[in-house]
Amino acid sequence: MITRRDFLKVTAAGGALASLGSVTEAKSTIQSAVPNEKFCHEGARKIPVIAEVDLVVAGGSSRAIAAAVAAAKTGSRVYLVGYMPYLGEDICGSHLYEREAGEKLQTALARKLFPGKNFPTPLHIKKTLEDELIDNNIQFLYSSYVTNVLTDPSGSRDCKPFGQTSYPLQSDYRCDAQCIRCRTIRSRT
Repeated sequence: MITRRDFLKVTAAGGALASLGSVTEAKSTIQSAVPNEKFCHEGARKIPVIAEVDLVVAGGSSRAIAAAVAAAKTGSRVYLVGYMPYLGEDICGSHLYEREAGEKLQTALARKLFPGKNFPTPLHIKKTLEDELIDNNIQFLYSSYVTNVLTDPSGSRDCKPFGQTSYPLQSDYRCDAQCIRCRTIRSRT
């Protein structure tokens, strides 16, 4: 593993040598500090577990909220992870407010999102979706990505004592990994 100090030394030395025209010398300097140039290795670290749930829904679209609410209504503990800094990117981000003439709204959520004949505002869409999660006791996190499946040191996905798989999250706001233990994950992006 390369340390921060070694990285800075290699970067400075390589940059200086490359700018002077000695590219082969710069390359040999960089190679000596990095043990295998085809791979980067991340050291062992502890990742905080922020929740233990039955289901993680990845995505903040209206479909993701509908899926999360449906699961919560069956008694599942649900955590929703949205990659945008707001919910409803499928409607707000693409301005899909229009409906077909005479179109019947099929679900209670659709009727909340499009309550009248006028187009709803983006704020109305975002707040309605957020309220839907809060009203159904669903935890959620904005500006985050599901990045990987974590395993225990033996390589098993069975993270004891919970018997659940762990999924880490990369959060833009926190700039660090966090983990949610869950039984399953569904992508609704």
